[in-house]
Amino acid sequence: MGGTVKGRRLCPACRYTQLSRYNPDPLCAVCLTAARAHRQGPAPTWLWDSAPLRGALARADMAAVVAIVRGACAMSQLEFGEVVGWSQSVVTKVERGERRTAYDISEILNLADALGMPRETLIPLVLGRADATPSGQDEDDARMFWGGEDEDVKRRHFGQAALGTTVAAVLPPPPRVDRGHLRYLHTCLDRLRGTDASAGGAGVLGESISIYRRARAMLDESDYNERTGRELLTVTADLAIVSGWLAYDADNQGLARGLYEQADQLAAASDVPSIQIHVAVNLAQQSTHLAAVDGQRGHARAALRFADRAARAARHEASSSLHALIALRQALAHARLGDRIAFGQAIGLARRELDREQGDHPPWTRFVTHSEVTGYQALGAEALGGSDRSVNLYLDVLADDRRSPRDLAVYRACLAGALCSAGDVTGAVKQGLQVLSAPAGSLRSARVLRTLAPLRTSTEDEEFTARYDAAVQTFPALTA
Repeated sequence: MGGTVKGRRLCPACRYTQLSRYNPDPLCAVCLTAARAHRQGPAPTWLWDSAPLRGALARADMAAVVAIVRGACAMSQLEFGEVVGWSQSVVTKVERGERRTAYDISEILNLADALGMPRETLIPLVLGRADATPSGQDEDDARMFWGGEDEDVKRRHFGQAALGTTVAAVLPPPPRVDRGHLRYLHTCLDRLRGTDASAGGAGVLGESISIYRRARAMLDESDYNERTGRELLTVTADLAIVSGWLAYDADNQGLARGLYEQADQLAAASDVPSIQIHVAVNLAQQSTHLAAVDGQRGHARAALRFADRAARAARHEASSSLHALIALRQALAHARLGDRIAFGQAIGLARRELDREQGDHPPWTRFVTHSEVTGYQALGAEALGGSDRSVNLYLDVLADDRRSPRDLAVYRACLAGALCSAGDVTGAVKQGLQVLSAPAGSLRSARVLRTLAPLRTSTEDEEFTARYDAAVQTFPALTA
């Protein structure tokens, strides 16, 4: 556990760096960065999964576990205590190693449940190994450890692991929602967006839905004052939107539409224009995607209606990136309807909006840059029958190394599809292999594989087909 050196505290994570008395964070700067970093490679076991946390669990250092989670979530001791049901003084004593009951298995499980932490996350604690994962022999060993629990409990916590369903989905909400609960929900929301950008939607979809359900239960059943209620409503709507987006990226379109519809209802009740706009532009995006999949013009018309609704709601908003995004949604809907002139006008409007660089931009519009406009130009060109022109446009997008790993994978898959449509199957396979050669478990966007599906049927390249077929097996929506 963390200790002291001549009256000064050591970082509980690395147990080496001395913490300054003026440092308000529970960890040193290096460990805090590591705890907040998005884990690379396979999807994390938990939203806050990190190397420091796994190390603390492996050495059964619950004082460090609490400090690491609190630091990763950027929460004060008071806020953390509100979430887990402890007083601030209890949090202080736990982090100092002065409260030994924190090492009781029942207390550990209560802490995990209060945080919405899947119990399989505790496997490093069970096995004493930081690299332990909830699969194979590790899971069998963990089942033996939990032998004191009844079969129903074991099924709930381990049988649902493949679905990513956390215990937060079935816990009763707290009697009263305070600032700590709101801070935790907001930081979970930010974490979900960051993890999605680096890993894709499927990796955190189940957990996102669980957090949304937890927030919705708070909204429906807990007590809170008026101010807290307004903020809880908006963050719950945002969680529904991000969960819908993750389902969309995982190619579970029915689930995505259901979540977007719930978000739409919450957004309307919130009377917050930015949330209403966010739902509308995401519904427009999904409808355009459905139009591309089944060729039905009705979906494209619905997409245009959603985008136009977003434009009306945004008429008093100053953000240039927001208006550019709405114009892009309109542009692609026009392209799916075969309207070249309207498509070109909307693309031009998007570029002009970005050139304005005005207003405070919502965090979910940060990806809207000139390279995103170029990407939409490429998508529209394909929809209008110009695969040859789209190839160069996609190459321009891929030259922007500021894009997220997931976005680059999506656009590289689009490039492969465009090359295949243009008759360059060899070039398409080369691009497709770059996408499929990502580290095992790191490709978590089913949209990427859906985009590569036509190439799979057009080539007999053994390496591509083997990699593609192996990747598809990880996505039930694609194998159903």
